[in-house]
Amino acid sequence: MAVWWWRRPSSRGPRQLLVTYLVLFYLSATPIGANILVAGLGHGMTRITTREQARGADAVVVLGGGVQTMKTGDVILSQLSTIASLRILEAARVYKLIGARLVIVSGGIADGRLELKPEAEQMATALVASGVPADRIVLDLEAKNTRDHPRTIRPFLDANGIHQFVVVTSPTHMRRALSVFRAAGYDPAASVSLLRSEQLEPPPFFLPNDDSLLLSNVAFHDYGAWLLYWWRGWLQ
Repeated sequence: MAVWWWRRPSSRGPRQLLVTYLVLFYLSATPIGANILVAGLGHGMTRITTREQARGADAVVVLGGGVQTMKTGDVILSQLSTIASLRILEAARVYKLIGARLVIVSGGIADGRLELKPEAEQMATALVASGVPADRIVLDLEAKNTRDHPRTIRPFLDANGIHQFVVVTSPTHMRRALSVFRAAGYDPAASVSLLRSEQLEPPPFFLPNDDSLLLSNVAFHDYGAWLLYWWRGWLQ
């Protein structure tokens, strides 16, 4: 766009493109823009509220949502992202609701440059803090992306005789996750995590804020990932 503007300073095209970009950026930073983006991916994806909706599931599989890792010298600190924390809270709720035998936390090191510890370790700690007994938690430390999950959790399902389970992940991620599991021969129930913590007051629809921009960024990522998975034939 800068080259276009430099070569043809009288053209209206670069100005129109810049205005369009600024408007889209503004909308993506507002609740109404973020909600529209999320709705395109999460329409029809809900939380389970009864044991019947779990369709006989006796296990919960919660998918990783990202960690932040900091290192100074020999000291490493790692914390779950907001998205991952909300998934953990939903997994703990579903565990208690259905009386699950097991909670499988699936998340390895997706990027060794940014993550120095497997995400599942942090998820397990948060699950215990949320009221899930440590002896009911199994760690899948191998999964690096959505496509990995069915393969890496299969040994844990088989070893514990689990035939039906509930998948817990974010609304923007759930449709792709379910499609990958179905392509691998599973038909899990689904329960989506919240988009934001319940104690937070929602900002005005047209007021830009960091949370909405983060949510829009996550949605854009999941749109791109959905297209990639569809293009490569990884979805059902």
